[in-house]
Amino acid sequence: MLAAALPLCVPGAPLEGAVTDLPPEESSGEGEKEVQMKPRPIDPFNITETLAQILKVTKGHREEFKNEFRGNVDYNSLNRTLIPVKFPKSKEARLQQLAQDLTTYSVLLKHVDKEYPGKFIVTELKATLPRLITKVKRTMRNADRVVALTGSQELQLLKELESLDSYHRKMMAHSILSSIHDFLVEWKRELTKRQMRKTQISNLNETEPLGSVCS
Repeated sequence: MLAAALPLCVPGAPLEGAVTDLPPEESSGEGEKEVQMKPRPIDPFNITETLAQILKVTKGHREEFKNEFRGNVDYNSLNRTLIPVKFPKSKEARLQQLAQDLTTYSVLLKHVDKEYPGKFIVTELKATLPRLITKVKRTMRNADRVVALTGSQELQLLKELESLDSYHRKMMAHSILSSIHDFLVEWKRELTKRQMRKTQISNLNETEPLGSVCS
């Protein structure tokens, strides 16, 4: 099945073991000396803001689906997890996972574009997903670990989708759009949660009484 095959089509560098050292903000702190550092922006490239902007577009897909099939097909019958959402432990691995999965979705979007040429949601995603991928990669230390599908891999993936009959090609196109939406929702929630946690820790450190700092 496509959902099972997708991870095998992604040639990116392995996540497990790819980053053996934790980023500075996630190090254990053992054996380290206190160093005065300027506070860094939580999300310097506004990744969560970009996710929010894209979601304003993709949230309209459910209504479009209902209008197209007039209640004859249940939206919840779509496969909405074509690529399982994973959140690796280290920041670098998380960013790599996000960028790699977005890259795969960009390829799958070509199938949707073929089934629904000129569709507003597809046009917007074709423009915004590459920008989001660029932002994520700019946040990474090793952006070269995010590798696009080769021409033959992309062709094989799209050929598999094109081999479906007309009805199932459309269902797959809608599954891709719904999967992208749910994928972005999950990632926005995860990144927002982590940003809030860092902000709380930062605020706590700034307001901590002098006595407790010196103790």
